Amino acid sequence: MSALSRRALLASLLLPAVATAQTETWPSRAITLVVPFAPGGPVDNVARPLADGLRRHLGPVVVENRAGAGGVVGTRLVAAARPDGYTLLVGSPGPLVIAPAASADAPDPLQALAPIALIASSPQILAVNAELPATTLAEFVALARTRPGGLNMGSAGIGTTPHLAMELLGQIASVRFEHIPYRGTGAALPDLVGGKIDGLFGDISAVLPLLPGGRVRALAITGDRRSPLAPDIPAAAELGLPALRVRNFQALLAPAGTPAPILDRVAAAVTAAQQDEAVRAALTRQGAEAVPSSPAQLTTFLQEERATWDPIVKAIGLTLR
Repeated sequence: MSALSRRALLASLLLPAVATAQTETWPSRAITLVVPFAPGGPVDNVARPLADGLRRHLGPVVVENRAGAGGVVGTRLVAAARPDGYTLLVGSPGPLVIAPAASADAPDPLQALAPIALIASSPQILAVNAELPATTLAEFVALARTRPGGLNMGSAGIGTTPHLAMELLGQIASVRFEHIPYRGTGAALPDLVGGKIDGLFGDISAVLPLLPGGRVRALAITGDRRSPLAPDIPAAAELGLPALRVRNFQALLAPAGTPAPILDRVAAAVTAAQQDEAVRAALTRQGAEAVPSSPAQLTTFLQEERATWDPIVKAIGLTLR
């Protein structure tokens, strides 16, 4: 055996030992949570309390906002980072599910990233202007069928969860909607209250404050059960549309190739942080619920989300650049 071959053999024997040693001493410095959106948004508002909770179990954790291209810029940054557990992504449906289906440039989270754990999940509320002659989901669908041009439905923007929720309802119920995209749900809500649009899908935290005034009516929660944050709003499943299952979520991922023991340790730390009262209160303010999970469970969750949304993205010809 040549000297070169002996060195290669020795290196291959040492690699597992080096990896084990790195895992045993991890973390030895600060962990960065990359939020691929601007500060103050829904993902950022979940990442920061999570970081506070993780610090109690993993040591220093910092949040870094790297916005751009609907979350793809920050996602790509994490995918290209060293797989050592020190750079993690706080992802959401846009960059993890919708963008990979609508853009060839978006990283595939099941190939370029290593799922760690779900952080939180929240359904959408289907809300309509109170003057609309529809007080139930069935009446809303029936009304839409009588409108040749379709009801006007606002959304948080093209390719967002509220937009695709509208498209999903249209496909399930065989109705057409006129899509009116806005720059975020907050920009659409005044027009919903004023009657310029007929309805929209929105996060619980955005829609609930409008209900007591009586100018907006909630018809359904997307999903198979009612939300404890809005127990009076019926779930789509109990209204006969179980396929209307839409979840906004935040999840933690690492670069592909990150050692499994590190992924498992971070997942355990997330589960522990989710039990913290301050973290849970912060999630509640976002209309979200903590969802403990393992790396394997998050992988399955993302596969299910892709199975739901890939056909919708293709059917409407959605392309993101």
